[in-house]
Amino acid sequence: MCGRHVGLGREGVLMRRLLTTIGFAIGITLALSACNPETDLTQTAAGGSHTCAARTDGTVICWGANTYGQLGDGTTTSATAPVTVAGLDDAATLALGSNHSCAIRTDRTVTCWGFNDYGQLGDGTTTSSATPVAVPGLDDLATLAAGGLHTCATRTDGTAVCWGANWFGQLGDGTTANSSAPATVTGLTDATAVTAASGHTCATRADGTVA
Repeated sequence: MCGRHVGLGREGVLMRRLLTTIGFAIGITLALSACNPETDLTQTAAGGSHTCAARTDGTVICWGANTYGQLGDGTTTSATAPVTVAGLDDAATLALGSNHSCAIRTDRTVTCWGFNDYGQLGDGTTTSSATPVAVPGLDDLATLAAGGLHTCATRTDGTAVCWGANWFGQLGDGTTANSSAPATVTGLTDATAVTAASGHTCATRADGTVA
């Protein structure tokens, strides 16, 4: 029978076309699903060698390098596919540094995980953590940014705080001393957003200027 044309009749031809169409549709759906396995993401953020994303249900997934626990899944095993950050189900905003990650939670507190040699997790220690740790004393955060080795945030009252490495004064507290706990940025009372790079930090003010 191979290679021979067999008449299918009108009904057979229609059935074959229908099956071909269904098969094509299924194939397209599977291909799209394979390329886009996550369909409920609200934000993505990229760090030095890892990536994280927040879902609509408040959970967070991360993938990439994990030498210091920056994926937050309780291990230091790198992952080429998303892994879920442990114990975090109310994330609202993400910010990633070179090897650490932070998230503002829906209650306006902040939690961080990963590399912490310079205090960039903000928990008062310099101990790295493969799971989220809370930054104490903050419960009114509005925006968040992570630099290479430091983290900054604006508060709802317009002030800003930073923690972590401070060799170039990037914490804005008037010193060049590292801080493992949030330090208030000097002279800034009207910040609406903040952004951080490797060795400096900037903020947008309420009047549209930049500090």
